Amino acid sequence: MARSHLDLDSIHDGDCLEWLKGIPDESVDLIVSSPPYNIGKEYESRRALKVYLEEQAEVLSECARVLKSTGSIFWQVGAYANNGSLVPLDVRFFPILEELDLIPRNRIVWIRQHGLHGKNKFSARHETVLWFTKSDEYKFFLDPIRVPQKYQNKKSWRGDNKGELTCNPLGKNPGDIWIFQNVKHNHEEQTVHPAQFPEDLISRIVLCSTEPGDVVMDPYMGTGTVAVVARDNERHYIGAELDAGYHAVALRRLSGEPDAQGVFPNLKTLRDYCQRTGGDPADYRFDVQTARVASGRAKAKRFSEEHHLAQLEERLAIEEAAFGDRIRGLGDGRPDLGRFRANATPSLFDDETV
Repeated sequence: MARSHLDLDSIHDGDCLEWLKGIPDESVDLIVSSPPYNIGKEYESRRALKVYLEEQAEVLSECARVLKSTGSIFWQVGAYANNGSLVPLDVRFFPILEELDLIPRNRIVWIRQHGLHGKNKFSARHETVLWFTKSDEYKFFLDPIRVPQKYQNKKSWRGDNKGELTCNPLGKNPGDIWIFQNVKHNHEEQTVHPAQFPEDLISRIVLCSTEPGDVVMDPYMGTGTVAVVARDNERHYIGAELDAGYHAVALRRLSGEPDAQGVFPNLKTLRDYCQRTGGDPADYRFDVQTARVASGRAKAKRFSEEHHLAQLEERLAIEEAAFGDRIRGLGDGRPDLGRFRANATPSLFDDETV
């Protein structure tokens, strides 16, 4: 079929597959998305796993076609649950992507501190992001995404480089375990969508795999997180969204303006607007607001990904030590968290306060 030109900085209101078929070959630098998981949530329809994967293979085939030779695909997936059994979807997606001659680079584990508690199996606390490239000549930029070193001023104590820093002063590689906060209640980015990307997670992907002016695509745009991040980092965006309500929210986030009733799609957009115009946040509202008035950003408290990762590591150490004490008959059989918390960092698992 004839391919149309790229309609940059736009979100198609409709199904992604037919839209994808109209995009020219090798015209996109980065594809990042989280497709519907097909696990029976209220915003998805449950279908047979086989049919779901066949449909996803067709979408990914078009994604591979439109991706530039230097481009990357980051595909974030969870798990398919059916009558108590669980299928990690990344296991099923991996061969689909390989059959398209895409090259695996990383399997990124996105840790979730909170979620539903399992009764007959271990509680699920992570999802995955599969990173594939179209060739070995792919873009990857580490400096924009470096994180602080554990020992930032560590120096060599012997040899020709004695007294010199033994680590990169810009920071270290963040690794393949990520712990960005879920966008749930008490998070300024929350919209009406029940499972949206955190903007910081998408920023890491965009900054490491693209340059200013590149084209970023999300075929399942939802409420527009990928578009917002691409625009804010001087990249172009394109995408599609089938749900008319989510599509409308995405456009409202991109506009940065209140609607006729003075309502914003989320607290972040409201705060950005007031910061830009000098307005009072209390004069406006946002879609999922529960508090009487909206608060300004000066009253918010945010913790970095590194903070949450350190907190999680500490929490896991506490749990494992408490378990070890119990099976060895120490104490009364219950974990003595007070003892383990004596030297623990305060406010474990604090969410962002907005």
